[in-house]
Amino acid sequence: MRTGVVVPSYNQGKYLERALISVIDNKKNANIDIAVMDGGSDDGSVEIIRKYEDYLTVWKSEKDGGQAAAINKGIELLKDCDYYMWLNSDDEYESDVAVRDITSFAYMNKYDVCYGMSHFIDQEGSITGEYPTEPYSKNNLGKRCYLSQPSVLFSRRAYEKVGPINEKLRMCLDYEYWIRLSQDFSFGYYEEYIGSTRMYDETKTSTLKRTHLNEGIMILNKYFGKVPMEWIVAKYLEENDNLVNRIIPVRIMELLLLGKRKNIVDKAIEELNY
Repeated sequence: MRTGVVVPSYNQGKYLERALISVIDNKKNANIDIAVMDGGSDDGSVEIIRKYEDYLTVWKSEKDGGQAAAINKGIELLKDCDYYMWLNSDDEYESDVAVRDITSFAYMNKYDVCYGMSHFIDQEGSITGEYPTEPYSKNNLGKRCYLSQPSVLFSRRAYEKVGPINEKLRMCLDYEYWIRLSQDFSFGYYEEYIGSTRMYDETKTSTLKRTHLNEGIMILNKYFGKVPMEWIVAKYLEENDNLVNRIIPVRIMELLLLGKRKNIVDKAIEELNY
């Protein structure tokens, strides 16, 4: 089976080479096509891509519509693949057999979507923790995202059925996509480490917390018709810094916010203006 790996990137020259090497090492053990979609970087990324272009199926460096647009474009350029993954340019695969193993797991068990375990790593690549993955439950997906994006694989059939990734989203584009996939497919949980997510101060997750919360609330409200209280509490605390360091039992906080729940959800969606 052929797996397409899309690497979206923009001014990530500091980590891009490690990401590319990670994918290329996997190419030695699996049938992989690689698409690098750079958003027109000016930090030396293009020189790094050219250094490895003999291993790439296709690459482009041009202004695009953001991360989701870059991933969609990469998938469409790799039309002959049976499965797809994307690896952000500051992430890495755990081993040189990661792609082979999760593709084999999906194929042997006839899964159109499957995901593995994942670590958090720091700027140097050292493991700092573990992403909280868990066995698949569609219901629990309506409470939290327990799929780690670099460890997820989906079939061409699933992509064609569900459609492309939502290009309006900046932060929760992966979470929204997993939820859409879950409307038509069951997921397989592969209990081995596949991808590593790099966490550092400059990541979008660190710098765009408000957008992350707003998008998550909007998505959950749209697909499940309700937003779990932990999202409501997080949103409220994000807007009220003076409460963050006060010791307030979570259950009391939830009770206090029950009456404000709808207003908080409406405000989050209004702020996005998508």
